Amino acid sequence: LILVGGVIFDQFKSIYQAKIYAHLEELVAKHRQAIDTFLSEKQRKIRFVAESFTYEQLTDEAFLAKQLQHLQKVFSLVFVDMGIVDATGRQIAYAGPFDLRGADYSQAGWFKDAVQNPFHVSDVFLGLRDSPHFIVSVRKFEGDRLWILRATIDFVSFNDLVEKVERENESVGR
Repeated sequence: LILVGGVIFDQFKSIYQAKIYAHLEELVAKHRQAIDTFLSEKQRKIRFVAESFTYEQLTDEAFLAKQLQHLQKVFSLVFVDMGIVDATGRQIAYAGPFDLRGADYSQAGWFKDAVQNPFHVSDVFLGLRDSPHFIVSVRKFEGDRLWILRATIDFVSFNDLVEKVERENESVGR
């Protein structure tokens, strides 16, 4: 009887663990999909701005500020700031709440990756503003000129998205 009970317990434990792992895999997949969708949407918006306007237009800081205001109106305050960075890593136009015009990004990891890729989403880092954020960027060429349109994504908004997915999963799991 003890042997049969042990076998039944072992089978139950194996089945229960398999169900838990399957549930966790589903949660991870939902998180990944929500995050990928969020980042893809923001990247498409920045790409749209980069494709719709010229370097000359976007280096006009008043014009760049209007584009940022439009994005903030549509997406709340997900987009914190925007800037145009030249091939040397110097930010030549900036719109946003920080004093980052002329900032040197030549040694920043996101800049090195952005120069190599047409579209880039950085890892979360502290950077010049000393608060967690990440960059979405688009590399552009106009003639011989390489430039990058970069936008900072508010980490709190991103975190809210992750928490929302967790709450939805908790309510489904009940």
